This record gives sequence, structure tokens and C-alpha cells, in this order.
Amino acid sequence: MNRSRLLSIVFVMLSFAAGGLVLRHFQGPAMAPALAQAPDRPAGPMGMRPARPADRKAAIAAIGAQLAAFNKGDYAKAIQYQSMALRGSFASPETFQRMMETRYPEFVHSKSVRYGTASADANGLRVFIPVIVTGQDGVVVRAAYLMVREGKGYRVEGVLGGAAPGLPIAPGHAASA
Repeated sequence: MNRSRLLSIVFVMLSFAAGGLVLRHFQGPAMAPALAQAPDRPAGPMGMRPARPADRKAAIAAIGAQLAAFNKGDYAKAIQYQSMALRGSFASPETFQRMMETRYPEFVHSKSVRYGTASADANGLRVFIPVIVTGQDGVVVRAAYLMVREGKGYRVEGVLGGAAPGLPIAPGHAASA
């Protein structure tokens, strides 16, 4: 495994480990409009600070374009919005499609999405942005995207939360033991 891919994987794993802190940070008032952001505010946990409006806009554009591709069933296009590191982990767009439809059905068949206040590292290479996605089935999920700047735009490096809820099983049922 080459060194840059290994470093990307380690960064994503560390980001997921910090996911609880990040998701707690993004709940409640964090869903306020982007106008409430103060770009000159001191850095918070993990060196993150409010994202610049242009970085937030670019991250939202990439997320929105991927969700639109999912809704059209265009997985070859949707996978292009994944980071290079993530793209390499799928053998084909069909593999990506199976994973998305199984784990993230609300994203694949979204009806609406609301974006929260974005945080970024000091140089804007990575942006965390919370989302509330409503699927066409009416199910609402909360998640936070980790976006990474590649070239002139942002790509999805990871998603915290947002996975399909498990099947409800009554307490005492044989399957719940």
C-alpha cells in the first residue's frame, strides 16, 4: 500500500474516531444559517474553525451533485464525487451502488437535504459539514460529511452517521438475544 493512501486511511480513521465529538458539535444551534458563521473565530477542537463561505458553498455543491447523481441512478457519475482514496476501494460503480443502496438508502433516494454550519481545518483542505437527509420514504437521518479538497473542488472522504437504521425487533424476541 503506498504511503499517501495509508496516510489518507489513517486520517479518515482518526476522523471517524472523533465522530462523536464532531456530531455533538453539529447538533442544535449548529444547524443555524451559514450567515451566522464567524470566519475569524479562534480554532476549536481538532484545530477546526468555521469554514469560509466559499469552501462551504463548494462542499455543498459537491454533496448536492452526488445526491442528484444517486437520484438519477448514475453511479458512474456519483462515484466521481468520492475522494481518490475512497474511489480506489470500489472495484466498480456496481460495487459502490450495492454499498450505497444497502447502507445509505436515504442518500441514494433523497427527497431533501439541509446543510448545517461547516467547519474546516486552517487551510480549508478538509471540511466537515453536517446534513439532515430526508429519504423519499420519509425517513430522516443525520450525518456529517468529511470533504477533502482535490484539485479545484471537494470530494467525499467519509460520512459519519447516516447509515440505514436497523430493523426494529421487539425486546424478548429470539433475534434480540
